[in-house]
Amino acid sequence: MIVPMSRLTVLGPRRLRAAVVDAVQDLGLLHVDYARARDGAIHPEKLSDEDDARRASADAIRTRAEGVLALLPQPETSPRPTDLYAVEPPEPLPQRLEGVERSVHAVTRHLLEAEEEREILAAYGPAIQMLAPLLVLFERSQRLDVTGFLLDVRAPGRIEAVRADLTSATQGRTVLVSQPVGDHVIGAVAHLRRDAEAVRTVLTGAGGRELRLPARVHGKPLRDAVQELKARTNALPGEIEELRRQLRELSEGHRAEVASAAAVARDAVERFDLMGKLPMSRYVFVLRGWVPTRQVPHIRHGLARRFASEVLVYDEPAPVRHPDDVPVLLDNPAWLKPFELFLRICDPPRYGTFDPTVYFAIGMPLFVGAIVGDVGYGLGLLAVTLWLRAKAVTGRPWHIVLARLDFGFTLTPAVMRLVVVLLGWVTASTLVFGVVFGEVFGDLPQRLIPGFHPMFDRLEGLTVYLYLSIGFGLAHVCLGLMLQMVKSVRRREFRGFLEALSIVSGAATVFTWIATQAHVLPASPFHPVLVTGAAVFVFSLLCSRTWGSVMWIMESVSAFGQIISYARIFAVGIASLGLAIVANNLGASVPALFLGILVGAIAHVMFFGLTVLGHFLQPARLHWVEFFSQFKYYQDTGRPYRPFQRLGGGVT
Repeated sequence: MIVPMSRLTVLGPRRLRAAVVDAVQDLGLLHVDYARARDGAIHPEKLSDEDDARRASADAIRTRAEGVLALLPQPETSPRPTDLYAVEPPEPLPQRLEGVERSVHAVTRHLLEAEEEREILAAYGPAIQMLAPLLVLFERSQRLDVTGFLLDVRAPGRIEAVRADLTSATQGRTVLVSQPVGDHVIGAVAHLRRDAEAVRTVLTGAGGRELRLPARVHGKPLRDAVQELKARTNALPGEIEELRRQLRELSEGHRAEVASAAAVARDAVERFDLMGKLPMSRYVFVLRGWVPTRQVPHIRHGLARRFASEVLVYDEPAPVRHPDDVPVLLDNPAWLKPFELFLRICDPPRYGTFDPTVYFAIGMPLFVGAIVGDVGYGLGLLAVTLWLRAKAVTGRPWHIVLARLDFGFTLTPAVMRLVVVLLGWVTASTLVFGVVFGEVFGDLPQRLIPGFHPMFDRLEGLTVYLYLSIGFGLAHVCLGLMLQMVKSVRRREFRGFLEALSIVSGAATVFTWIATQAHVLPASPFHPVLVTGAAVFVFSLLCSRTWGSVMWIMESVSAFGQIISYARIFAVGIASLGLAIVANNLGASVPALFLGILVGAIAHVMFFGLTVLGHFLQPARLHWVEFFSQFKYYQDTGRPYRPFQRLGGGVT
């Protein structure tokens, strides 16, 4: 549900501006509204030089602390609470941060240097070792030199062209030797020292990379340098692991403190920014914002306790009509909250409308269960749910990397707990439908249990399964249009009500007529429905009294198409069952029992893993597109409620 909001106005003397802003941030409930004052005598004023310097100092601390946090890995142990550090003022933070920052930067610098050296040795070390015998011959020569290079030779005739260019550039005073290695050629050019620049120019123009000794061994005899490079190649993995261990220890010991320093500094910066935006007159300042109505007494009592009668608080309920500026806060029971995740991909519903979370909570498990409908796959989802629950219990964020594939985002423990509840509902629905369909990894029960017959066989009842899917669509689309009618009545928008009424009646008319013509529904019992729907549709058009309402005819046909699009539940469900049967057939085709079970299991995991994303996305799409468009969700979005509060405390 959408939480009722109230507009709050706080008035106080100029001298208390900083203290009131600090108190409001402590309370953490007011969504600040930076509305401009109409009176020219009341306007924001710049910060004083002292406050501006303090803000710059806090911002510098925040930047330093966030830089250190970016270098520290997430600790493997349980995160430490930061509450002990969050109460400190920002002034002593630089001294507290300096030692940790110096240690982290030093270890990180050594780690980056070691990793870079490892990459160089991995790329060029073997090539340098192959050229070493040739390079040694010219090491002490006063007139001759050798330039090693690595060249991409996927283009034919590349080496011959380079050889010709070298001969032309040096009048034939070069000797080129090379050896192919994969898609590259490792080679060396013997030349006079005075021709070194000309040789490098030719190699660079051909796309070659010069092989030089790393800086660590530069100037040493070649034999010693090669041996040292071999030793470094062997030693670097252990050195890198030791440096990473040191970073982990620094993170476990100091990450909470650094995170708190960043939060305290960020809070201070936001207080100064708010102070610079408050409208002020010669004697008073004005602070406006929005707050949940139930929290108004808490703010009033909190400010009165600190400032007595010097600060005044006025409140009024948020308007229901034209509530464009009112922020939106959703407050749902624990079993509904996980489904709010599906609304976070866009702005929240507009204030004064309604929260569609409950419809997601009903529709998503229902549709996913109807698609998957398999006890075996349901048990697999249950195993994933329990595994994710175990990760959430640790209290550590999870950066998603599966089979060495980095998905590029991190799940916080709070989000993981919501996903666990959501998966629990979906798993339960999948198991229930699996029992009804009699499916355990496809048609295994029918293969293994003689005489087994499910309550409802999807393959035998294809037509019924299709009608069930379209029935979901009919109920879903009509529900969305009814919600639009309710919303129009609340706003006293007569035309919006007529539009939704005409579309639902027109779509029902088209649906009933086609169903009776195709003999899906009996014509006689549904003839009154057909006539009533057509009459309501014509009545809605006449009441609108505008030519633009003619477009409602096309929208009614479009709504019928949206109903039919729910047949994708049928299509994806049958495809899921078909792949499960294919997996069983693959296993049955193997003569050896154990090997057949293994092949079938691998096929089930592979097929379900490749299609499971679609099993969730298709039902979500039906909600986001077909359902939400009926009550014009995206035309009536609002802005989220973001209270002005401290970020310090909690865990990292």
